[in-house]
Amino acid sequence: MKFILKSLNKLINKSSTINRASINYKETKHIGILYKYVDENKQKALNDFAKKIQLDGKRVDFLPAISKRNADNRYLKTFRTSEINLIGKWSNSNVNLFIYQQYDFIIYPDLYLNNEMENILIRSHAKCRVGFIHNRLNLFELLLKSDNEYDINHRLMKLYSYIKKI
Repeated sequence: MKFILKSLNKLINKSSTINRASINYKETKHIGILYKYVDENKQKALNDFAKKIQLDGKRVDFLPAISKRNADNRYLKTFRTSEINLIGKWSNSNVNLFIYQQYDFIIYPDLYLNNEMENILIRSHAKCRVGFIHNRLNLFELLLKSDNEYDINHRLMKLYSYIKKI
């Protein structure tokens, strides 16, 4: 399955016709954040980051990937990476809504990109994809390198300062 999805992602990325033309932050209305749920500390950092963006008058949507059954959260739209079929279609409606939503920015704050997350980023209709890791398909229009990589709070504050300058 992993090899098939990896090859499928490469093919989808090559044939993608989605217009990726970012707008400046002042004109931005809607931002999506795609990430893997790990613990409450990471979620708190992301919530604080989202509050800053919301104070600027932007709408923020979260889409966390969860791995445990008890991690399901009734306040967030979640998904499991196992909910993708052999041809790269998602059975989870939250993922499909996220993919087809016209976000001005999609932010991927994680340092590891698996094939399932890659598939969502490739198929997304976002104008600008922002991330912290370089990958073989050059998915991100804005790629940031942080001097303190493993501190999520530091990364998100750096990201906030950069996107405000766009």
